[in-house]
Amino acid sequence: MVALLAVSPASADIAADVVEADTYLGIWDDANFRGVDRPPDDIYDLFIDITGNADLDSRIRTLAEDRGYRRQPVANVDLVPVDGRLLQAPAAEAWEALQAAARSEGVSLILTSAFRDLRDQQFLFRDRLAGRTSDAGIEAALRLSAPPGYSKHHTGYAIDVGQAGEDRPGFVNTRAYAWLAADDFAQAKAYGFVPSYPADGALMGPDPEAWEFVWVGTGRIACALGAQFPTGFCDVGPGPRADDIAWLSEVGVTVGCAPGRFCPDDPVLRGEAASMLWRLYGAPAATEQAPFDDVFATDHFATAVDWMWSEGLTSGTSETTFSPDDLFTPDAALAVLLRVAAADLPETSGLGAPVVDFAADPVIIGDIGPQLGRAEFASILRATAIG
Repeated sequence: MVALLAVSPASADIAADVVEADTYLGIWDDANFRGVDRPPDDIYDLFIDITGNADLDSRIRTLAEDRGYRRQPVANVDLVPVDGRLLQAPAAEAWEALQAAARSEGVSLILTSAFRDLRDQQFLFRDRLAGRTSDAGIEAALRLSAPPGYSKHHTGYAIDVGQAGEDRPGFVNTRAYAWLAADDFAQAKAYGFVPSYPADGALMGPDPEAWEFVWVGTGRIACALGAQFPTGFCDVGPGPRADDIAWLSEVGVTVGCAPGRFCPDDPVLRGEAASMLWRLYGAPAATEQAPFDDVFATDHFATAVDWMWSEGLTSGTSETTFSPDDLFTPDAALAVLLRVAAADLPETSGLGAPVVDFAADPVIIGDIGPQLGRAEFASILRATAIG
């Protein structure tokens, strides 16, 4: 399943819309991605220096932020290998789909860079800096590269794209770039990618980089362009799981990830999965308190986790942890749903008994990738409820 599901087939119209450069930048800034963590600035600065000279590093950060560079979160989940690189699962899936679409039209796209950790970025920036310490020398380096802590590649959602045989500066003149950029990046947008540093962007960090794109998901693009759909979510248009998502909202299992948004392409967190399953069964009281040190009474999913523990639906990630902020994997989802099928639970709001042979359903299970998306989880919950 590709990331295109969020707004397909309306995605074709959305992808063709002309977007201002600063709107592309704003989509990224407002994305609120999963699977990342933003360390405090002092942690960045204490453990990841730039040159080893504290005064010089401080000046580099000041000049970088004056250019529009912003601190970026760092991937904190297992990433997916693709073309010899690492990416967040939804970005990897979308990249492979975009690459296949290009190939079908005789266009060759290659992945030249993806996730880079803080140390990798440190080496890259030092190479660009080449020992210069003047403001002019620092500015020259900043036109080409982000200092460690400021690169979108830290997230696992940024890619550098190329065409075989061409260097980065020459990519803008290739057939591959022409295909990506046609109709205001319609092909890229159709798979959830937007230019990372577009031409004419104000205070965005480096000079425009034709080769760098970031995955934000088709839903975020749709919302940024003011899309409105009958589902009630700006990021869920007609598509294979739209009815499931609308149903979840209608019966009160979810209100989305933010006002007017469902975030269908985002991975599911364990805490929110517990909360949604609990509401599916009418938000019952728990008969026992779960022994998890990382679930607190003030958490919105606390009662849900207690209920799952009481009913034998979860054993946590250890004897004392539930890991509510970790991603809810397909394997974990299958294990929970098989326990649901075997448990003596009341029917879900009168909608029917739980699915018994859940694992054998090719429609629900067959196209789920290495991480479970919120749209996929909507289908799983609906199948569980209706049976």
